[in-house]
Amino acid sequence: MNLKLFFVATAWLLVGCFAPQQAVKTKDTFTFDYTPKESSKLGSAKMVLAFVQPYYAAYFANTASSELFKRFQTALKNDVEELIISKGFSLKGPYQAFDEMVFDDKKVTEMLIEIEIAPEFTAHQGSWKTSFTLMTTSRAYYHYSGMVSLVGKINISGVEPLTHEKLWSKSVLIPNVENIEIRTSGKYDHALNDIELINDPGVYNAVGKALMMQYTGIMNKIAAHFEVEELVSLKPQIKELKSKKGFN
Repeated sequence: MNLKLFFVATAWLLVGCFAPQQAVKTKDTFTFDYTPKESSKLGSAKMVLAFVQPYYAAYFANTASSELFKRFQTALKNDVEELIISKGFSLKGPYQAFDEMVFDDKKVTEMLIEIEIAPEFTAHQGSWKTSFTLMTTSRAYYHYSGMVSLVGKINISGVEPLTHEKLWSKSVLIPNVENIEIRTSGKYDHALNDIELINDPGVYNAVGKALMMQYTGIMNKIAAHFEVEELVSLKPQIKELKSKKGFN
C-alpha cells in the first residue's frame, strides 16, 4: 500500500511551495549489516547462481526513493551476495538489472536470483494538525503525530536465465514492528506527500530504527531458504530448459 494512504491529511491544503521551518532534529545514519552463520568453500555446491540487485514493489517505488530505503536495498544486495558465496555457490553478478546480464553469463548460470522487497505501513492512529503563528492567524502550519506499524515481505525467485522461466519461489515475512511512534520534527505549509514525510527527521529516524530491528531477522529467514541440497535438486529441470535453447 502507498504510505500516503495511511496518513490522513486535513482537507484544508494551502497553495505554495514546500517551506519547512527549522527542524529540531537531524537524520540519523542507519547501517544494516549481517554476517552469515556458515562459511563453505567457494564452488563447493557445484552450482552457478547469478543475482540481480533487489528491487522494491511497484506500489512502494515513490517512498523507496528515500535515502533510508536506498540504504536498506544496498545492504540487502551486499549481504545476499555474501550469503550466496558463503553457502558454496559460484556467483555471477550482482547485476543492476536482468538486461545487464550478457549472453555468455546466461549460458553458464544455472539459476538467477531475483528479490522483490514489499514493505507495508499500517496506521493505527494519528492525523495532521494545524497551528498558527502569533504574528498572523491567516497562515496555517502542519505537523503530524501518530503511530504506524511496519510489516510486509521479501519475495525471492529463482529463474533459468536463458528462458527466464521460474523454477523456485520463496516468501519471507518481514517481522512486524508495531506501534512505531512518529512525529514530524518541523512544521510545514502543507500536509506532506510520501517522500516529504519519510524524509522528515522525526519520521525518518523512527522508521530507520524499526528497520534496523528487523534486519537480522529478515536475513536469517532468507539464509534458511538457500539450502544447497534443494537448489541442486533443480538441476535436471534447468538442464531441460537450457536444452530447449540449444544448450546442455
